[in-house]
Amino acid sequence: MNDNFGGNSRINRSVVLLSCAAFGSAAAIRICDPMLPQIVESFGTTTGQAANTITSFAIAYGLFQLMYGPLGDRYNKYKMIAWATLACIIGNVSAAFSFSLGWLVFSRAVAGTTAAGIIPMSMAWIGDSVPYEQRQAILARYMSGSIFGLIGGQILGGFVADLFNWRWSFIILSAVYLVVGIMLYFETKRKDSA
Repeated sequence: MNDNFGGNSRINRSVVLLSCAAFGSAAAIRICDPMLPQIVESFGTTTGQAANTITSFAIAYGLFQLMYGPLGDRYNKYKMIAWATLACIIGNVSAAFSFSLGWLVFSRAVAGTTAAGIIPMSMAWIGDSVPYEQRQAILARYMSGSIFGLIGGQILGGFVADLFNWRWSFIILSAVYLVVGIMLYFETKRKDSA
């Protein structure tokens, strides 16, 4: 339990922040689904080719989860989650300003690479930091963020694409990552000073 923040209020605050990061990670998984028609129109392509934005994210997300376990063990899971959350901004801002479908597909792969570490490392951190008898309730609270993220990603992608432009969905998602990432970073500083 070397990542333990000690005290229930710190654990609860830490888990709420992790749940917010999981919301962003899960939202990124589903955000492109409803905006495929707008992407098709923007780049003059087919739905099948535009769907590569979903595939590239999913492949990168799946493959890079394997990398984050050893990194979290070596460099502190909570800090790695904070950095991964902040790094998610890169792929999403890049996606928002994509000049071609190929660039959008690449940007989504970058976003999948960075988002891959958030949920598994958060669950590992909870396993390391929360006493066994409290773990089930804490995991249930934590997982609500990822469940709402899966729903929220589709809503965000569709609603924003219909009202404004599909690119704004990635800007809003980047803003979520920025706010949550900064809060996670300061939580790690609070832990270090305790």
